[in-house]
Amino acid sequence: MRIQHNQLPAHLGKQLAPLYHLFGAEQLLIEEALDQIRARAREVGFTERIRHTLEPGFDWNEALAGARAMSLFAEKKIIEVRMPAGRPGEAGAKALVRHAAETPSDDCVLLLAGGAADRATQKTKWFAAVEAAGVAVECAAIPPAHLPEWVSRRMASRGLQCERDAAARLAQLVEGNLLAAAQAVDLLALLSPKDAVTCDAVESAVADHARFNVFAFADACLAGSAPRCTRILQSLRREQAEPTLILWALAREARTLCQLSAGLARGGNRQGLFKRHGVWSSRAGAVGAALDRLSAPQCENLLRRLARADLMLKGRAPLQRRDIWEEIESIGLRMCGLAIP
Repeated sequence: MRIQHNQLPAHLGKQLAPLYHLFGAEQLLIEEALDQIRARAREVGFTERIRHTLEPGFDWNEALAGARAMSLFAEKKIIEVRMPAGRPGEAGAKALVRHAAETPSDDCVLLLAGGAADRATQKTKWFAAVEAAGVAVECAAIPPAHLPEWVSRRMASRGLQCERDAAARLAQLVEGNLLAAAQAVDLLALLSPKDAVTCDAVESAVADHARFNVFAFADACLAGSAPRCTRILQSLRREQAEPTLILWALAREARTLCQLSAGLARGGNRQGLFKRHGVWSSRAGAVGAALDRLSAPQCENLLRRLARADLMLKGRAPLQRRDIWEEIESIGLRMCGLAIP
């Protein structure tokens, strides 16, 4: 079975499975989920913990044999295997499929701690076998729209009362950096344990720890959020992101918009076109908003501007603004629907 990380406490209150696979883009959530499973296992008598890290030369068969080699007087144990790359490798995949097919032991809990798992990984035989035999706990990144709610719940778990605006402001300051969010909540719990957390308290205690990537910038442009677009681009510039990657991400979205616009002009169904061009449900809202906002000629003009910006970056065309970052910003704002020349 598969559950989300926030469903884990309820699951552990009912049962402790013999096999858990924790995966997703948010490492903080994976670590906290591991802590919850270990704590529950200790409560029911699992006193021994064996840790492995997947590295060259790692012997899966030897590690998993420990889950079967139990004697009458052996202690119940937790076997933890960390997979930094999120995949077990060919030998590990075969070993996990075999392990998942065996009758589980009541004296061992196997924890697999991975990382982000793309769609291709989730369709592999080993991933499906582990999910069928145990519990897959998905620890996906918290979407920006849900981050204020996560902050509010986190504060409540620390005994803090929080104004809604304060939670939203903290979420803005730590977006894309959930570890900084958790640390900020703990700091506020120390500074004002009895007082309601206000925006002023957040501003005075928490620095701007927001962290973004080029895809977040492209998504903001698609969604038409000009302030967010500008803020993310400024963050990327401070972190010395490669302008080439930013242009590539924007060009990818602009090409998709051109293809979708052409398909709609021919009478195509929007949902069918989304499926054909790989627009998943999680991004359908932003892409749909861009299609509603931008005409087909405007999408084509964005592609031409991106191609020209690429030439500017390579020194094969003169800059029309102060630097390439201003050029990227103008294209992003144009994608947001602003009339930027």
